[in-house]
Amino acid sequence: MLNAGLLVSRKAREVIGDDILKEVFERAKLAYAADLTDFVQEDIKQNDLRALLIVNETGRERWMEDLDQKYGVSPLAVSVIPSSWFLEKTRDYIISLLVAYSLRAEMMDLVYRVQPTRSPSVSRRSLLKFKLYEYKPYPVLFDEVHAEREINKAVESCPLGLIAKSPEGPSVTNPEKCTACGYCSASSYLGYLEVPTFTTEQFVSFVNSLVRFYPRPAGILFTDSRLERTSEGIFPFLVPCVASVHDSFVLATYAAGFIPIVHASSTCETRDMALRRLEELPSKFPGTNLEVRKAKSDEELTKVLETPLISIPRAEIPEEVSLNRGRRRNLLIWSINEMSKKVSLNQDDEIPGVYDVVVDPSKCVLCGVCVRACQMLVPDLSGGSELELSYNIPYCIGSQRCVKNCPENAITVPGFAKLSSFRKKVVNKASVAKCRICGKPIGSEKVKVRVDSMLLSQGFQGTAQYTDICNECKQKELTKMWVQRILGGKK
Repeated sequence: MLNAGLLVSRKAREVIGDDILKEVFERAKLAYAADLTDFVQEDIKQNDLRALLIVNETGRERWMEDLDQKYGVSPLAVSVIPSSWFLEKTRDYIISLLVAYSLRAEMMDLVYRVQPTRSPSVSRRSLLKFKLYEYKPYPVLFDEVHAEREINKAVESCPLGLIAKSPEGPSVTNPEKCTACGYCSASSYLGYLEVPTFTTEQFVSFVNSLVRFYPRPAGILFTDSRLERTSEGIFPFLVPCVASVHDSFVLATYAAGFIPIVHASSTCETRDMALRRLEELPSKFPGTNLEVRKAKSDEELTKVLETPLISIPRAEIPEEVSLNRGRRRNLLIWSINEMSKKVSLNQDDEIPGVYDVVVDPSKCVLCGVCVRACQMLVPDLSGGSELELSYNIPYCIGSQRCVKNCPENAITVPGFAKLSSFRKKVVNKASVAKCRICGKPIGSEKVKVRVDSMLLSQGFQGTAQYTDICNECKQKELTKMWVQRILGGKK
């Protein structure tokens, strides 16, 4: 968590009120809060602020872009929202939105991994300040990822071909050419490649703030546009481009009790990618008739916002969801499970991005090759006197490594999983073969039978007797035979 400060213009302070500002300061545990005055910049240095939330009427100002040179504050860590959002709003709305944005500011740590890029245009003012660079929120790795399918997905998704593999995972090779649309991040399965100003943790924190402080029916509006006004109950979530909105964010919004609204503004600089992503996002929550409200233009947004909000039971998103190995996959799983508590889901609906796995028990010998091949740990082989092969379907991202490596061709991935398959399921069982000498388990009985038949088919009539003993006993038996052969030869 970064030291974050809340700065408000005089007009914003009048609209919001000092008592609300004090409550926001305490609830968000901010390091600093003050009016926007000439002394603020020095206070930033004295309070060691690394992120700022600014509420004003003018938007981004020049001094905000120079904070990196003077105080080491990244311009990407400066969030600016209009004071008009708070006009004629309830106390609950104002507190909820300010706390949500304040906590988001405190989670801007990834912006400090972003390197400045050469500015495409240089003004006279920039030359005088020797500032020939700019910051853009191109995606960066949250943590190392080694799932081949996840890496390849990110590499293939970039329309400019700027994503490449690295030892840690996918990375942007040429930040200067990157448009920072975030499509590579949104089209991923797990979410290790994050847009630094719109991370999974920031999203979870934003939603949970609204769950805690706003009890009325509400919607979360994903948009890249600084809207002049908002309606009571509509909470704008500013993003670099809606091309960076992940499926799990939309589903988790519904599961938490809010209506997701996704808006591709008419002024978006990467509008083509925004519209492409808008089409790919789920049109409804799987298994329900709850629509994801989409607007392809500012005009459509006006119509969408006129649709009445519906009431959905609230639920906080567990903060540890994004800390586990699946990250956004965990968020999606939580969303499905949480929504199933609220409404009856149509089990025949498919879940985009989650793949089903079918194992033919007549072919599978429970050898465990699929378990060792899967990087997502979907298959698992366990048991005592009886072995069970199970597949944790919700975590399958369709790499098909199990299919490619199965020596018996017993596995297929037919497509997306239905809600009826969205669980861990046992796909095969077999008795455990034990060493006939020491009784130690040596694997599946099906493997032994299969190996025996293969040996016999190849003409090795006498070797099948050694498939029912463990390696240690086999070594002892072979040693005994070798000694007897040598001694017999000497006689």
